[in-house]
Amino acid sequence: MSGEATVSAPGKTILFGEHAAVYGHPALVTALDHRMTVTARASGSLERGTVRLEIPALRIERTAAATIEPHTVREPGDLAILAASLGMAGLGPRPAGLHLRIDSAIPSGSGFGSSAALAVAVVTACRRACNVDIALDDIARLALSVERIQHGRASGVDVFAVLRGGVLWCRRLEDETLLCEDLPTSARLDAFRLFHSGAPLESTGDMVEAVRGLKDRDPVRVREAFSAIDTATRDGHAALSCGDDSAFVPIVRRAHAALATLGVVPDGVKDAIREIEADGGAAKISGAGGRSGAGAGLVLVVHPDPAWHARFTAPAGWMAHDVRLGAEGLRMEVAA
Repeated sequence: MSGEATVSAPGKTILFGEHAAVYGHPALVTALDHRMTVTARASGSLERGTVRLEIPALRIERTAAATIEPHTVREPGDLAILAASLGMAGLGPRPAGLHLRIDSAIPSGSGFGSSAALAVAVVTACRRACNVDIALDDIARLALSVERIQHGRASGVDVFAVLRGGVLWCRRLEDETLLCEDLPTSARLDAFRLFHSGAPLESTGDMVEAVRGLKDRDPVRVREAFSAIDTATRDGHAALSCGDDSAFVPIVRRAHAALATLGVVPDGVKDAIREIEADGGAAKISGAGGRSGAGAGLVLVVHPDPAWHARFTAPAGWMAHDVRLGAEGLRMEVAA
């Protein structure tokens, strides 16, 4: 008998810890209430081992074998088919084929966690459509496999943020285990404002590789930047826990300076952040950033005066995102 399941997963933003988290430093990450909804329906009308994929926003409608190889993930939609393949791997008898529809309000390629949301939601929906329950740890393991194919070396914080929701303090151990601590939902997140500065020209994988290359060439520079990011992350944790909004400006400034040292903040974004700092505020990228284009994806902005945000004029090309931080994680919308 055919099954059907609809699940949704949120986007995310990294408050502190970008890039350093890949190398075992802590990160503070929170789910955003931009959501991706995935519906999977098992169907005997499709040839065995195939996926019928629909992503209306990207005008994608294609049928492909659910056996895509990691090295062939190139076109839009390939990652979803790969996630479906991993999600159904190891199951016993399964339906002939699977219809998969993805609707998303999460901007892609800009630090909002769209690939992590896709991996988590597709894996879960496929399992549920095949009438197979899946534990959260197994969802995380499979989704992280998808993320690593997409981005190369991945910290894993994106996957856990969209899976668990809320606000998380995360750190990856030497054995690759990711430890996550849930912060109280009362954590002061309203001090942060989110802006999309434009999609970077480089992918997350490109930027992770660029930092790895810099680490090989100039280990002292990268070690000092990671140390500054680590300290900012810990100070950000303390400020969130005690509700000290006034502490965020110097913390965000230090985090931005360290990220700029890593070469992941393009000149145009640095210029805009410099103007925000001159007006008493602070800003930093959230995510992998960029190098050569005008945009760096998601940018967080803070200011000690709440009224400042109301009169702040965003830089040209930036788009404000009125979205709730600390949102709910993976959610089953329709029971299988």
